[in-house]
Amino acid sequence: MATCPKCGAETGAAISCEECGFGVQLGGFGQEYGQDPPVYPDPPSYPDPPSYPDPPSYQGSSPYQGSSPYQAPPPPYQGQQQYQAPPPPPYQGPPPYQGPPPYQGPPQYSYAGQGMYPRYPQNDGLFTAAFVLMIIGTIGLAIATFGIALAWGIPMTIHANKIRKGYSPNTVAFGVCCLLFVGVIAGVLLLVAPKDE
Repeated sequence: MATCPKCGAETGAAISCEECGFGVQLGGFGQEYGQDPPVYPDPPSYPDPPSYPDPPSYQGSSPYQGSSPYQAPPPPYQGQQQYQAPPPPPYQGPPPYQGPPPYQGPPQYSYAGQGMYPRYPQNDGLFTAAFVLMIIGTIGLAIATFGIALAWGIPMTIHANKIRKGYSPNTVAFGVCCLLFVGVIAGVLLLVAPKDE
């Protein structure tokens, strides 16, 4: 049984005294190993810091002879007017509700491009199919003529792409030229598609 060294009460196996709250060490420091508690030396004492004399007061002449009391700024020039901020405008409230804009009709669709000739979804497939068949026909003619057909096949295919995007008009003359010089199916598709004339 341990006894509290502060109040003398029995603490039992508790670490602190229940009466006064003092911490109790069970068995002392290092008793289970047969060691004595460590002894620490007293901290060294340092001498008092030296005292220094007060600095001498300034004896020279100074343009400022002490602090002067606060002086108000001079009054404004009599001919000068003070700035007056204009009063804020009166509150007008939010603007009245105008409602939705008027109906402008169905939107204009242009899937392949935004050219000057509109291309609608129902006709977009004809132009795209004609363009793809123009590419295939140009490659086939180039192989059959050893590259000579590329001289008119490439410019006509580029023009078919411009028609598909809406940058060039679809005409009967171009459809007939495609039918004769590049491919029969591509020419027929361009002739069947709506004209821009």
